[in-house]
Amino acid sequence: MVEQQPDNLDDFLEEETAEVERRPRRPRGRSSDNIPTYVTVMAIIDLIFCALRVPALILSVVGILALMSNPQMGTVVKMSFVSLGAEALIAVCGLAAGIGMLMKKSWAIIPGWVAVICSVISIGTNVITTLGTLDLQMAQIQGQQGEGARVGAYVGLAVVALFRLVLLGSYIVALTMFTNWIQKNRTAEE
Repeated sequence: MVEQQPDNLDDFLEEETAEVERRPRRPRGRSSDNIPTYVTVMAIIDLIFCALRVPALILSVVGILALMSNPQMGTVVKMSFVSLGAEALIAVCGLAAGIGMLMKKSWAIIPGWVAVICSVISIGTNVITTLGTLDLQMAQIQGQQGEGARVGAYVGLAVVALFRLVLLGSYIVALTMFTNWIQKNRTAEE
């Protein structure tokens, strides 16, 4: 069968507008069922980093046990235990928050913010312990080699801290977007 074509432009436009009017439209005030793509991407990235954090925790325990044999490292060992606890909470809470966000559950907000707080603690303690061990290690190297190694270590520390801060900021943005999305869905349901 061949469709009959409209004879003039007015007939054609009437058919087009009639077709458009038949399409269902979603009201503007309602929220969508899909979380923002940025939140989904950050939740997946967080899940990957938290899963990788677990073997790193095991290596951290081995490193702390090695530091305990050195009496000069007393303060560093104490800070390392604080950092280890924060890292463990980041892994557990980050995994729970990432899974919860992907499942669109409102309870994911709480472990997400706990992971943020623990990340700030972890970054701070890691900088302090690195600076503490760096000074002791660099004291053994003399001359220009020692100065070059010291500058390289400080640059490396700054790059790692900056990377973690940018990643943390991105996660905070995603967590805020997720919180707003949850609130919009609650008001749309009411």
